[in-house]
Amino acid sequence: MNILIAPDSFKDSLAAPLVCEQLRRGLLETFPAAHCQVLPLADGGEGTLETLASVLGGEFVECAVHDPLFRPIRARYLWLSATATAVIEMAQASGLELLTAAERNASGTTTLGTGELVADALARGARHVVLTVGGSATNDAGLGLATALGYRFWDENDHLVPPIGGNLTRIRRIDLSQVSPRLAEVSCRVVTDVTNPFYGPTGAAHVFATQKGADAAAITHLDAGLRHFAGVLRTTFGADLQQLPGSGAGGGMGGGAACFLRASITSAADWILNITSAAELLKTSDLLITGEGRIDAQTWQGKLLARLLALAAHHQVPVVLVCGTLHDPEAVLADPNVLYATSILPEPMPLAEALARTPELLETQGKLLGRLLSRK
Repeated sequence: MNILIAPDSFKDSLAAPLVCEQLRRGLLETFPAAHCQVLPLADGGEGTLETLASVLGGEFVECAVHDPLFRPIRARYLWLSATATAVIEMAQASGLELLTAAERNASGTTTLGTGELVADALARGARHVVLTVGGSATNDAGLGLATALGYRFWDENDHLVPPIGGNLTRIRRIDLSQVSPRLAEVSCRVVTDVTNPFYGPTGAAHVFATQKGADAAAITHLDAGLRHFAGVLRTTFGADLQQLPGSGAGGGMGGGAACFLRASITSAADWILNITSAAELLKTSDLLITGEGRIDAQTWQGKLLARLLALAAHHQVPVVLVCGTLHDPEAVLADPNVLYATSILPEPMPLAEALARTPELLETQGKLLGRLLSRK
């Protein structure tokens, strides 16, 4: 039997490559005749670089940048030399996990560090830049990113505007005279599964800024800033960002990058599945084992796992789902291509214990699946 093991990460517990390894190890212990291929997946958020590196190879490039609060840190991106492609994970330099809960401040944070990663990739000779925008701590619409690339932002008194989300309302004009000429030679894309608009009730500030430390007053101010800045960008670049799906991703980074980098916005799920050749691997597989930390109603709403399940159904490859917690068994039963779905938890236990035991529990689940499949 040819088995493709292709899970997402188990969030807060185990990265996708390790999820693959634990399932594979357990399965082969009880079903040694199985032929297992592993394909760790990611959704464009934290951990995407490591997952892609485990599949595609490449090298990590580390450089000095600034974190969301302008402090010096080291961050890295993935360099694929064969295609001169830089894969840049926004969370590396501008991520929420870089801040303590007390430091979160959507009005005072910046994407400057992400822009510094892009600038380093341009200096390295990148012909393609892919920017994943999950897990950001910012709501500056790419103001910091643009500043790192030579854009300058001026207020009504011709004073430079520092690149933070709270200053979007101050910007009156954009100076492009010092922008890196290399940008014109590079193709860029933003990958995200967020389709929120730039501003408004379902925009970047109202939907995402609370988790980034914004209270109600700050959200109102940030949304007004995005609305105002959209007008400045329309005047400068001729782009109507409010009509661009995903422009609100990454605190408005989707829309900002569409202007500053001339980037397209692409489905993260589609891009990940395409670049990892998931369809080709499914063509030679008899069974797909996939899953993530939590399977619930959102799993079936066009995200990575839903796209993978649709791809498996297209190639008539049956699926087994493995997860930490299974919250929507009715949705599983509604998919005729899913043979079985199971949680790795043998009994109720505290979350901390479940997270700590995830490697062991995944290996055990692999053993149980191997015993079952070996009887077929």
